[in-house]
Amino acid sequence: MTPESLAAALDTMPEQRQAIADGMATTETYEAVAQRVAVFEALNKSCTQLAEIGEEDWVVMQQHVLTCALCKPADPKRLRERVEYLAPGLVAVPEDEERRWLAFFQSPVRSVSDVVTKPVKALTDLITKNGPVLADPHVWKAAAAVVGFVVFLLAMPSSERVEPPPSRHEAQKITEPAQTLLEATPPLVAGPSVSTVPPTTEAPTPGPVVSTAPKATTAGTTNAQQPGGSTEDRKRAAAPTGWAYASTPYFAYDQPVGQQVELHRQWQWGTWRRNGVERYLSLVRKGEGAYEVRLPELGGTSGTVHTALSNGWGYPQAFSCQTEATRSDGRDLLADVACFNPNGTRKNLPFAIVFVSDGPAVAYRGGAPGVARTGTGQYEVTTLGGNGFAMVSPVGSARATCRSAVEATRVRVSCDTDTSWNLTYTENAAIHHDPSAMAAYLTTGINRSWSSNGETPSVTRTGTGQYDVRYQGIGNPKVYPADAVLVSASGPEPRYCRIWAWNGYSYPPGVLVQIRCYDQAGAAADSSFALAYVRSP
Repeated sequence: MTPESLAAALDTMPEQRQAIADGMATTETYEAVAQRVAVFEALNKSCTQLAEIGEEDWVVMQQHVLTCALCKPADPKRLRERVEYLAPGLVAVPEDEERRWLAFFQSPVRSVSDVVTKPVKALTDLITKNGPVLADPHVWKAAAAVVGFVVFLLAMPSSERVEPPPSRHEAQKITEPAQTLLEATPPLVAGPSVSTVPPTTEAPTPGPVVSTAPKATTAGTTNAQQPGGSTEDRKRAAAPTGWAYASTPYFAYDQPVGQQVELHRQWQWGTWRRNGVERYLSLVRKGEGAYEVRLPELGGTSGTVHTALSNGWGYPQAFSCQTEATRSDGRDLLADVACFNPNGTRKNLPFAIVFVSDGPAVAYRGGAPGVARTGTGQYEVTTLGGNGFAMVSPVGSARATCRSAVEATRVRVSCDTDTSWNLTYTENAAIHHDPSAMAAYLTTGINRSWSSNGETPSVTRTGTGQYDVRYQGIGNPKVYPADAVLVSASGPEPRYCRIWAWNGYSYPPGVLVQIRCYDQAGAAADSSFALAYVRSP
């Protein structure tokens, strides 16, 4: 097994990579990674049958590798054990000693096997001769981890995908292989533009903003937190009616049909927790790419649900997820979620869901007050507009993509087809309008950003339609509960943008969000985009 194969496999398996980094990996986790590594190893063996299989059809490729005399690994058990020893040192950054050791100590390996190199064997032999205490298997594993991690540092200095952010005292820089957005060639599409020059935070337009949502309510006075406001000021401000978020790590989205699955408690939060109610979001998979998400204690609460593709490592094309419908079920809110292949067929995919109940919003269902349809998939919201931020997401059982453009006296919504959609609007406040929780938004092209700590993120174009957004201090310094991110395209060009990955746990409180954008044909394309970030208080 080469380090490159292990790194490539982990890059296509974000849930397993995260489980290893968090010390929560099981034997099954490492077995799954080993099978994926075997595929990458086999791709270098010039097997014509393997080459004919679709590049993302991992199940079929893994089945072929196990049965092909040319492709199958010589010793699958040895391969799995090497993954168990080396992966914990690869997924955790060098500075993150605590998480790296936790990952290693909780791995399924219980003894030193023949996969350990001769120097490690010699070291463990020396340890076992110096007393029963030092002969503990954990000590063996620690010794193996040290050597394994050093080997990876020497052999693969660039294997870690997430680079450390610059220090707070350094100017925001862009490093290769990324081009600076101001120097990028070919130039960005006409209309939207992205710059690494810090966007300016603009003041809201004077006067009230009226909600056009037939169901959503607008808080009488939005507690817009200005940059630099103190934590105590945010805590004293009134909390909103209710909001929540969750994502689907550890293959929660790919469980058996009909089985209720509680979403990971470290990757969700809801305002009912303030009242001491220990309930958590859960889902039931109804079929391929079809889910029913239960949001506790939000039944009967007017509000807006946004759903989007979550961490999408391993899904390089224009995959998508969206809200299909919502309804109350007693004390709870139920949200149907649909996920799609680029061609519109259903597919099981990771997703993030965010519910907000306060602030200006529009729920367009073939019509809404203050909304005019100006063409196929084209809409104008005339009761909103100014210097704010809009997050729009499609709603319905058929795949659609939507983008927004905030103008002085209106908000334009453009979708690739006639569809229902949800829109949330804010100015100098989080999309949930809760000043007690750190949050941020960003719209590139018009260079507009806001964050509750006054921070301006850096934006890096790393390739065609590929962007990195970095915050230095908006994340949770304790890492968990983790955060959530929503992204949509913005501006006049027909584009679709989605999350590729976000990372708020490697360098807390720093946050890295990676974004991919596409044209209507599904090809990578430059675009401006809108990003909303939320996390627990």
